[in-house]
Amino acid sequence: DLDDAMAQKLIVNVQRIARAVKSAIGCPGVMLAQLNGAAAGQTVFHTHFHIIPRHDGVELGFHANDMADPEELEKIAEKIRQLMS
Repeated sequence: DLDDAMAQKLIVNVQRIARAVKSAIGCPGVMLAQLNGAAAGQTVFHTHFHIIPRHDGVELGFHANDMADPEELEKIAEKIRQLMS
């Protein structure tokens, strides 16, 4: 559980990261997800957000079923780091 002040700081940073992800990938939107409890699909039991790039007409896959290419992920991560520095 987060107190209100920490939750506010967290969401401000989530928004900042989401903007960088959107810019780095060039997607028209992002989906933010925070799974809370095993019944919701949470598998890592601490507070965290999923920032999921979204493109028109592309179906959303299931959590943890498919993993992107590690080299491609590293390229995207570097773009995000540059945008946030």
